[in-house]
Amino acid sequence: MNILKLVSRAVMASCLCAAGMATATVLDLPSANVMSTGLYNDFNVYSLDLLDKCAAAGDSRCLPSAGLPVQSSPGNIAGQAIVLQSADGHSNFPSPFAPGASADDRFLTPTGMQSSTYQMGSFGAEPGGKFVGDQANRWEVKLDLLQNYLDGHDLVFLFDNNQSNSRDSQFIFLWGQARIVDSSGATVNKLCFELSTNGSSCTDTGANPAPANSQYVPAVSDFCVDKITGIAYDIGLAGNANDCPIMAGHPQGGYQVNNNVSTAVAEFAAFNQALHNAATDANNGDYFLQLNIKYYSNNAGAEQLWICSDCTIDRDQLVPEPSSLPLALLGLMCAAGMLVRARRS
Repeated sequence: MNILKLVSRAVMASCLCAAGMATATVLDLPSANVMSTGLYNDFNVYSLDLLDKCAAAGDSRCLPSAGLPVQSSPGNIAGQAIVLQSADGHSNFPSPFAPGASADDRFLTPTGMQSSTYQMGSFGAEPGGKFVGDQANRWEVKLDLLQNYLDGHDLVFLFDNNQSNSRDSQFIFLWGQARIVDSSGATVNKLCFELSTNGSSCTDTGANPAPANSQYVPAVSDFCVDKITGIAYDIGLAGNANDCPIMAGHPQGGYQVNNNVSTAVAEFAAFNQALHNAATDANNGDYFLQLNIKYYSNNAGAEQLWICSDCTIDRDQLVPEPSSLPLALLGLMCAAGMLVRARRS
């Protein structure tokens, strides 16, 4: 994307905000490659802190990375399609969907020591009014609404991770699933996509069981990523850039990555091309995107997950291999994170 177009989009987002309309999250991400993402079952997950540092160094594998850091304070994501939002005093999150539309409002998430685990329906009542197609303990949006919201952009999930303490005390474990379903809640054409350490396919059949802990993706912090190979090392041990020096085995040193940047910045982004294709297919407009998110080892709160309104994925580079180490990123999802990135050693 050329700089003129990017500036134009940023100006438009500012104008919308000034006019009191929905605030856009504007972000351009590189394609999946050995430096930019980790592959966790069905999702490519980006560590936005890694991308920011790698792009600043001019590494082409991390470009474009325009729009970083991604601000996640109430004013910055007002009007975004929010799936999860902290219950800790945050209320300025208007929905981009009209009242009565076939879309769920945000689910609240625990903060502090309210709970170290989370699954949809376990913390507070399901938000918003019921609509045809709404299933208990799931976040849904009708695809024709989602398509209008995305307006031709990519279906990208952004996760704001906010743990207390530092290093390995910040690790959180995430699991997520996205399905395309009909109004009865039945999965359409096996369109199910999972963020997990499971090798492939979806393991949750819909009864909201707890996945085995081994299937959760560790979202880790304070580690190094080798500037040549993209391999993560010293996971939980690297508190600053000086902890990733040039040394034997790392002749160009490493990027120091903190996947717990602040309470107002998103740490992870997650994307799956097949899910994007199905969700944005005009022929699927009467179906729903359904999300199921779980995590454990939460120790602070303010975890937030939302669908970006104005994200673009570059598709010119390589596809990464599946990762066996923690999301030295999510990430998401990620996924939520949410969201995480680490590489095979």
